Amino acid sequence: MPAAPTRPSALASLARVVARGVAGLRHGRALHRRGLLLAGTITVEAAPLGEPGEHEVRARLSKGLSLPGRLPDVLGLAVRLPSGVDLLLSTGAGCLPVPRRTFTSGPYSSLSPYVYGTGLYRLVARPEGERVPADPALLPGALARGPLVFHLWAGGRYLARLRLHTALPGEDLTFDPVLNSRPCLRPAGWTVRLRRAAYEGSRQGRGARPA
Repeated sequence: MPAAPTRPSALASLARVVARGVAGLRHGRALHRRGLLLAGTITVEAAPLGEPGEHEVRARLSKGLSLPGRLPDVLGLAVRLPSGVDLLLSTGAGCLPVPRRTFTSGPYSSLSPYVYGTGLYRLVARPEGERVPADPALLPGALARGPLVFHLWAGGRYLARLRLHTALPGEDLTFDPVLNSRPCLRPAGWTVRLRRAAYEGSRQGRGARPA
């Protein structure tokens, strides 16, 4: 008789089923459905985010529960690095998500720490500049007044400046920090299996291919 699934396996299966169902009902992402893809640059100062210098990137700002209008929500910042690595951060402190009313009023943090070298580091993005209400529809107007700037840190070390300057309303990009990682920079911790399953389920529910 086969052994009963372990608790992590059971939770991962549940995450996959729930994400698939929600994505199917919404005809889109299970979470962070309301968002906008943006073009920008990242100026890397230190490893592990890539070679030093300025590089073009794509990023996405979004609302976790996709609540309407300017209602506070757990906000997301996703970045596709030139290396193909995806960084996903949410408003909050450490692994604790915190709803916010604006895209630029507080730090974003990776829910899972990242493995780099022999250490574990939680990535943090700190915004600067004017406050932009938590409504993706208002982002093009905000960008017309100037770029959105975020400073990326890990373990007290300054890594890079992210500058988002152009809205791409007709485009979209699927981000997956587990699938799109590298041995030298990858998420770790107990949430990785759950996130892998949830992202797979969300893609299955909306008929999307892996990023």
